[in-house]
Formats: sequence, structure tokens, C-alpha cells
Amino acid sequence: MGSVNRERSLDSIIVYFSAALVIAAGVGACLLRGFFFTEEMYLFLTLWFVMCSVALLYLYIGVGKWRSSTGGASGVRRALKIMLTAPLIVLSLYQIHWLRDPLSAQGTMNEILRWGLYASFAFLVCFCALNRVGRQLIIAAWSILGMFLSISALLAVCGGVELPFAIAYSNSSEVSITGARLAGVMEYPNAFGAVMAVFLLERLFAVAAYYVRPQKSVDGCDRLERREPRSTAAALLRLLPLFPYAAALLLSESRGAWLMAACACAAVLLWKRQLIAPLLAAGAAPVVAAALLYRQLARAGLAVDPLPGLLLLAGLWAGALLAGLWLCRRQRSAAGIARAAMLALAAAGWTAAGTAVLLHVRERITGPSSTVSARGLFYRDAWRLAVEAPWLGRGGETWRSSYLAAQSRPYVGSQVHNGYLDILLNLGFVGLAAILLMLLAAGWLLAQRSPRLLPPFLVIVMHSAVDFDWSYGLIWLLLFWLPALALSEYEQKHQSANTRFTSISLLTTHFASANLGATIPAFASLSHPYPRRLFITVACCLCLMLSVLSLQAAQGERYYRQAVQTVDPSVKVDLLEQSLAWNPQSPKTAVALSRLLTGEQSVSILQQSLQYSPDNASLNWEMARRWMYSDDPGAALYWIRRSIQLDKYNSVKWVKGIEGMLMMGRKKLAEGNRMEAISCIASGNELLREYRVLAEYEGSKGEQHNDRKFQITEQADDLSRRLSVLASRF
Repeated sequence: MGSVNRERSLDSIIVYFSAALVIAAGVGACLLRGFFFTEEMYLFLTLWFVMCSVALLYLYIGVGKWRSSTGGASGVRRALKIMLTAPLIVLSLYQIHWLRDPLSAQGTMNEILRWGLYASFAFLVCFCALNRVGRQLIIAAWSILGMFLSISALLAVCGGVELPFAIAYSNSSEVSITGARLAGVMEYPNAFGAVMAVFLLERLFAVAAYYVRPQKSVDGCDRLERREPRSTAAALLRLLPLFPYAAALLLSESRGAWLMAACACAAVLLWKRQLIAPLLAAGAAPVVAAALLYRQLARAGLAVDPLPGLLLLAGLWAGALLAGLWLCRRQRSAAGIARAAMLALAAAGWTAAGTAVLLHVRERITGPSSTVSARGLFYRDAWRLAVEAPWLGRGGETWRSSYLAAQSRPYVGSQVHNGYLDILLNLGFVGLAAILLMLLAAGWLLAQRSPRLLPPFLVIVMHSAVDFDWSYGLIWLLLFWLPALALSEYEQKHQSANTRFTSISLLTTHFASANLGATIPAFASLSHPYPRRLFITVACCLCLMLSVLSLQAAQGERYYRQAVQTVDPSVKVDLLEQSLAWNPQSPKTAVALSRLLTGEQSVSILQQSLQYSPDNASLNWEMARRWMYSDDPGAALYWIRRSIQLDKYNSVKWVKGIEGMLMMGRKKLAEGNRMEAISCIASGNELLREYRVLAEYEGSKGEQHNDRKFQITEQADDLSRRLSVLASRF
């Protein structure tokens, strides 16, 4: 009896610990802007990987005590195995790049840490889904996460809370009709809109599935699924999130999120036609109320007084709840003409809401869009860059590190606005194939276990093709969370009551043949505890290594921020040196430190950093600046040309480079070295000629997409006259 109690205690500890980590990941994503900036995640990742190591230690202790389980159909087991293995393959590919001199060692390290988070989160959330207590916790955590994201954003608009950058302002009518768009904690309206579409469709189809009318069986009796008691309180809780999700989605004014939500919804409704009527009834009132809120706030540019704004929000929410509850119950219980009239009323509500919103933003939908054409430029330039390393790519953050050199127009776009292209640039076709296989497996699992979760999954899959959603860690968490919810629902309905704690056996079986950093051999028999212990040991060691790596990066970032806030130059130098000692791969730290040093020290710092990021535009330009003050015109010209090649649409660099050659020509002339002076002047004139040709060619294309204002400047004209005067002396 004591042994059984100890096993149950260990079971509970692991389940609660894993669920706590899942919840911590959701909380961290909310507090850290959706996990967009990796620099903000370092400390979180350090603690995360330590906690994952602790969880693995508990698994190691109890691995021999849990019985094996089939885990359901073989197809589902295979899909789950693929879905959990693919992140490890991606992680391994980034580790290979890290050892092979990638385009950006810092960017590759960031991706290693990110995919370590994604792989471990996928394991933990699926682990929880296969346990009774764990599945309840992750289902509740999903709902709480969605409500927090939506309510915090709406309260920021209505004056309830202060949330910096929750509203994105723009003076361009092509970006926003109202001049303001809701961005929430993610601080980017398009990504926030996609997340709200995910939560809205999940809840909408959940309510529709709950209120679907009973079907007649062969004997003529009503065939009812086993359901929870239909109390009013329970029904209101089911409908509660629909209005804030819909309102936040509309206020994001994300055309892509709207379109993808509609397409995903239509695709699944064509397959599950029995959900059309309950979905119309469930969504009519919340969508109408959300449209009213959108039109009211849009007129005010998302700027309203707190009290009226909060009263409007509360009133519309309450009305949407009561009307939605009435429509859902009438749809399920009414028959004949009464039901047809009710459905017509619901359809009219959807139509009115859609018309009100679309009429308000019709100019952004029907008119020409510079943002759409800009994406076309991104995709063409990214594809040309991808074919240079098609199989394995160039490592993490390839586009961010090289877009200035690859761009065909002077646009501003450090994000490629396409998740699949971003993966292709980073990991080539091998990495992209792993991601696509993972998405197919996850989609198949959802279709088999919970088709109602397919629409939110499709929103993520489709919207990621037109924006940089996958740069947000939160999106990946949601993508892995959805299959876990599907497993939870299926297990809740079909798992036998006497099956105890099968999740460890199932998931360690799935993981045991996966690649984890290095290749782990596939074991012929996984019923024995030793192969599982070997896998857990390797996974624990990897987590500890990732924890150390993230700790070093966190320390480097901490010292860098302290240096930025320090005025005393000597203290600043000391802090930057400590930052670089902790994280020598950081190019921004090397640039900041080199500007505070002189001579060989400065050049040495830059040379060391260039070993980690050879094509970094900032590092190469700093090196050019150093050589322009040296006695070596050849080296100066080399670094000027190299830095311009890596950032060719930068007028400042062209002008400074030409000025540097003029300055060196004057210096050589003063020293009596006429030949080198003539060479410097000729080089300056050649740079000026190339600059004029490029600027004139760019000017002939028009002002559109010339976001960086690349053109011939007055300083360039002045340099031309000064070069001519100096050349006349020869």
C-alpha cells in the first residue's frame, strides 16, 4: 500500500509540475510581448530549461514503474510521434549550423533556444493531455490565456488599464482606416488579429458542437451524446469569451486574419455541415455586438473616455451573452417554421455585422495596397536568397541578417512576412520539409480526434504564409496546444476509467527514437526501462546545456543594457567588455564597444565579432570607418565597398565612404604622396559615379517602396565639387 501511494504521489507531482510549466509558458508569452524578442526571453529560458531538467529527473526516477499503453490507434500514435519529433529535427539542424560558421551565430543561437522551448513545450502539453488532471489544467489554461489577451487589449482601448503600445497608430490610410489598430500585448495588429481568430474559432466551434441538434438513430430514437448538465451558468460560461474575441479581432483591423478566419471556417463547415446552424446561432449575437463596438470605437480613433468606454463594453458584452444564449437554445429546441425564422434572424445578424465592418474598411480592401505589393518584393528577394543555399539554408535569422544586401528596392523590412520562406532561408528544403510534415501530422491528428479544432489550426497555417507570425513564440505554443486539446477531448470521452497514468509510457515511446541534438539510436524494444532512461538522460543533458547557453546570453544582455544606461565612458567600456565576455556572438555589443576604443583595440574587437557574423552590415561599416582614419587607402576602400555591398541603399554610407576617400586623398597629398592621393581621388569619384547611377535608377522606379529615401543628397553634390577641385591640383 505504501508503494502504491508513493507511485501515485510521484504521478501527481509530475503532472502538476508539467501543467505548471505549460501555464508558465503562456504567462511568459503574455508578459514578454508574445515571445517576439529573443533578448527578452533569455532569463525565462534559463529557468525554463532548468525546470524541464527537474521534470525529466522525476521521469527518470519513475520510468520503470509505469505500465505500457497502446495510446490509441496506430495512426494517431504515428502522427503524434511525427509532431513531437519534427521540432527536435529542426533543433538538430540549427545545432549543425551553429557548428558550421552560420551567417549569424547570434541568430542561430537564438533559434536553438527557441526550438528548445518549442520542443519541450510540445512534449509537456501532450504529456498533460494524456492525464485526467493534466488535461483539465491545460484546457483551463487555454481559456484563461485567450481571455487575458483579449480583455487586456479591450481594457487598454476603453481606458481600464495602461498597456504601452497596445494600440498601433498610423497616418497611412493603407495601413489603417481609423489611424489606430488594436495590437494588444503582442504590439503588432496582424499577429494579434491572427491569435484572436484562433481563439474565436476554437470557442465558436466548441459552442456549435455543444449545441448541435441530436440525430435520429435507426430505431427512430434520439441519439444524444453524453453531455454536461445544461445549466444556465454553464451555458453562459461557454458563450462568455465569444464577444471579447470577436471584438478584439475586428479592432485589430487585420484583413489577413479576417480572411483566413473566414476561409478556415468555410472549409470545415463544408465537411461538417451539421455545425452550420448551431454556429450561426452561437456567433450571431457576439459578432453583431463586436461590430457595434468596432464602429463606435473606430469613429473615436480607439480613444474613448474610461467610464463611457467601460459601460459600452460591459453593456454590449451582457447583451451578446443573453441574446447568444437564447439563440443557441432556440436553435436546438425549435422545429419547423420557428427554427427557420430563428436561423434567418441569426444569418441576418451575421450579414449586418459583416456589412457594417466591410463598408467601413472598403477602401483598404478594394483599393491598391502598398503593403501587399511590398510583400511581393520581400518574397522575390527572399527566394533569390534562398536558392543560394537551397538544402540546409544559412542558419538562424538569415533574412534579418542579410535583407539589406538582398533587397531589390530600398524598403524597410527586417521580417520576410512569410513563415515558410523564413524557414526555407534558415534551414533550406530539409528544414521546411520537417515543418510541413509536422503540420500535416498535427492537422491529421486534429481531424481524427477533434475536427472542431481544425479551423483555428488552419488560421495559423494559412496566416503564417502572409505574415511573420512564426517570429512570435506564442504562435508556436498555440500550434502545439491545439493537438493537445484534441487529445484531451478524445481521452476524456474514450479513455477507460481503469487505465492509470499512461502518458509517460506513451510519450517516452514516441520520443525514444527521435533525434535530440545528436542521433539517438532507435531501440528495438521500449518496454524495458533502460532505453527510456537513456533517452531521458540525453534530454536532461540537452536541457542543462541550453540552460547554460541562455544564462550566458542573459548575462551578456544584462551588462549591455546597463552599459547603454551608463554615462561614464570608463564604466561603459567595462560593462561592454563583461557583456562580450559572456556572449561574444553579439554584434551590437561589439559595435558599441568598438566605438569607445581606438586603434588596434577597436579593430581587434570588430575582427573577432566578424568571425561570428561575417556579413553583418553594422560590423562591416564600423570596420570601414576605422580604416578610413588609417594610412592604408586600399584596406579602407575594401571595407567601404564591402559595407556598401551589404547595405547598398544607404545614402549615409555612400556619402561617408566618398568623404573618407576624399579625406585620405588630402592626407596623402599633404604627405607628398601624389600617386596614392591620385588613387584615393579616383576611388572617390568612382564611388560617386556608382552612387549616382544607382540613385537615378532607383528614382526612375518612383517613390513607392523607397521607404529609406534613397537618393542623391546635397552632401554628395558638395563632395563632387570638392573632388573636382582636388583633382584639378594634379
